[in-house]
Amino acid sequence: MKLDKKGFTVIELILSFIFVMFLAIGMFSLVNSYREREETETIRSELLTLRNTITSDIYKDTTTRKVKKMNYCLDGSNQVIDNCIEIYFMDDTMKQLKVVHEQVKIDDDGHYFDFDSIYFTYGGVKYENPDPVFTTMVSDYMLTYTTDQAHLEYGVIYKINLRIKHQDLSNEFVIDVVTTGVS
Repeated sequence: MKLDKKGFTVIELILSFIFVMFLAIGMFSLVNSYREREETETIRSELLTLRNTITSDIYKDTTTRKVKKMNYCLDGSNQVIDNCIEIYFMDDTMKQLKVVHEQVKIDDDGHYFDFDSIYFTYGGVKYENPDPVFTTMVSDYMLTYTTDQAHLEYGVIYKINLRIKHQDLSNEFVIDVVTTGVS
């Protein structure tokens, strides 16, 4: 009597299961790396949009309204306010550019964490930071200007420079505005 040997042995089943598991793990890691790359590119794109919007709004004002002067904001006792610039225009108006640091409490399943988040305001308009918890300012020196007499025939040259860094991205996002003013 001859036995019919149809079907799988236990070893073949185990090997098939292991092969399928390796394929599933490989696919999971591939999908996970694409998801991480998509999140990184989304953050990069949103930070570029933030930078371009703020830069465009400042350039629009400085070219159409003409700058009279710029200086750091002062409090009531004439102390410099960190991360705040006042821009005075020829039409006798003024706008402030501020980097606002705000303490945020995050609840992670009953564990609370305090983070210093940042956002920007220009002329009273709030520019939301797309990922405020993981974004920092690289430099506190927002405003520089020339007092070189050779350049003063064109007025004072002002430079606004804000460098934004996200912890998951290698490059910085620079808000860089150069303009002239009367004094």
